[in-house]
Amino acid sequence: MSDKPTVAAGALAPWEIDNLPEPPRSGRTLWLGLIGPGVVLAGTSIGTGEWLFGPVVSAQYGASLFWLAMISIVLQGFANLMFMRYAIYCGEPMNVGILRTWPGPMAWIAFFALLDVASFFPYNASNAAVPLATGILGRLPDTIGNPDDKLLVRGLGITIFLLCFVPLIFGGTVYRMLEKIMATKLVVVLGYLSIIALTMVSAPVFWDVCTGFFAFGTVPLRPDTLIVDRHFSVRKIVGDAEFFAKGTWERKDDSITGELQVIRGNKKSKFNLANSDKLSDEESQFRDAILARTKVFIRSKRFLIEYSTDTEVWTAEGDVVDNHTFQPSRITVLGTGQSTVYSTLDQVPDSQRSRLKNHLQHEGLAYVNAFNYVSEHGRLPPLDWSMVVAFVAIAGAGGLTNTMFSNYARDKGWGMGCHVGAIPSACGGITVSLSHTGKVFSLDSENRFKWLGWMQHIRRDQAIWIAASVIGMALPCMMSLEFIRNASVVGDRAAAMSAEGIAGRYPSYASLFWYLTLICGFLVLTPGQVSTGDQIARRWTDMLWNASSRVRRTGEVRYVYYGIMSIYATGGLVILILFPAVAIAKFAAVLQNIALGSTSLLALYVNRKLLPKEIQPGWFHQIGIVLCGVFFLSISIALLFI
Repeated sequence: MSDKPTVAAGALAPWEIDNLPEPPRSGRTLWLGLIGPGVVLAGTSIGTGEWLFGPVVSAQYGASLFWLAMISIVLQGFANLMFMRYAIYCGEPMNVGILRTWPGPMAWIAFFALLDVASFFPYNASNAAVPLATGILGRLPDTIGNPDDKLLVRGLGITIFLLCFVPLIFGGTVYRMLEKIMATKLVVVLGYLSIIALTMVSAPVFWDVCTGFFAFGTVPLRPDTLIVDRHFSVRKIVGDAEFFAKGTWERKDDSITGELQVIRGNKKSKFNLANSDKLSDEESQFRDAILARTKVFIRSKRFLIEYSTDTEVWTAEGDVVDNHTFQPSRITVLGTGQSTVYSTLDQVPDSQRSRLKNHLQHEGLAYVNAFNYVSEHGRLPPLDWSMVVAFVAIAGAGGLTNTMFSNYARDKGWGMGCHVGAIPSACGGITVSLSHTGKVFSLDSENRFKWLGWMQHIRRDQAIWIAASVIGMALPCMMSLEFIRNASVVGDRAAAMSAEGIAGRYPSYASLFWYLTLICGFLVLTPGQVSTGDQIARRWTDMLWNASSRVRRTGEVRYVYYGIMSIYATGGLVILILFPAVAIAKFAAVLQNIALGSTSLLALYVNRKLLPKEIQPGWFHQIGIVLCGVFFLSISIALLFI
């Protein structure tokens, strides 16, 4: 038994007292030190949120909702700093800190088991399979209407999922391997997307994305009908039924990909737009009329916008100039008993022009203030809010992923983590002991000075993470807005559709950009699955290793780590076999909001409960973490009422 002095620390073993190491302060050591948790989690963050939900949301709603992603990322920064503050003080991850508080470790382990359900959904692997399948087939896979394509995507998803465990098994400590993978991913992916943004993205799109992150309170209104070349969405009420069709005419063979929604009362039905076998006569007639109306726009570079006011129906038709400028050639206003036709926007009376001008300026959408809209209509606009909430949830990191900042800070050896150890790889790993409890430092003047240095260092780390997360969100969305704007991105095809869009715009280099973009999409998503596997195993290893003497009697922490990873591999395979990719990602995202909101508030409680008053977070930080918790819990609860 150690004869070192200890400090009582809640429900688990007391902390020993040791020396706080010097933080990196300048020169090469400082900059190398910044390749840390922020880089690892930034590499993880540029994944499904940025490559699936980001492009899907931007294709449908422009850049109008990016401000929600900015709020999400900044608030996560407050949470990340709170998690890391605890790790710097005692060398333990935040989850272990929560176990130390009332009602005790067993109750909290049950709580985390519920929160961690979302993490078991391997959506990165399932979505990474789509660009890979696209490269194999030479076309976008039809996972809705083609059983062979569906089987191929599912088989590739399972293969990717299993291969993602290989880097976690070999070589050194697991953290060092992740650091190398994520640093490489950031350089390759952000490098390629930056080249696309600087050479192919037009100035209006670039400006739209950059301003969208700061357009707080803006929401989009889609018209009842929007047809742009081969992309369309049409909403119509017939009797007691509301029909909504959205889809895309495929570039190669003019086949249709899309879905038809039929709402009658509280019942909502969804059908494959390409197949009319399951439709009623009324539904088939609507489908056939929509397909006939939209097919004439293919390869025409023309648009049609139609929306209704209280007394009039407005229709605008014209040309899409330079890919982004909507130039109307015929504007029709159908009122009660009369019809008025204009040939240019300038002919429309000033009092009636503003909404149509808004739609034309934003390529079919109208950007409005959310608070004004709710005040006028008593509700939010009719958007796919489950997709929007998923977009907000996975912007940045999301869910229990954010708590991993404390785990990685420990494994990096930051602060008191240098006295605790790290998790070694199963094969080839050096022998590293992982302490079952943390260590803290005495609050003398020298350690207080070092503490301030470590706080400055983790703030630098978070500045890198926030910047990388914003850029990582902006670049794929720029590509989406430039090449597949207004496309009804069905399922998990965002990355593949972006590749097709670039190839179609630049036919001379079609093959090159087709494969480069598919490779980029694959590289975005696959390393995220590697990191997810590590995070689940690491989280539970740390909690069980600290909470249970029986677990520690196994002798080596790697046995616990890889045992948990085996359980995750089995559960992940079952989920991949049973559920479609986007359903997996959407469901997981909602649960992640609840997890992040809960752990943020718990982190504040732990820091106030277990850290000495002299080094507890300031009021600004505490207010930020409360806002973080309330924000992420609220948007998930709000889904129940939208």
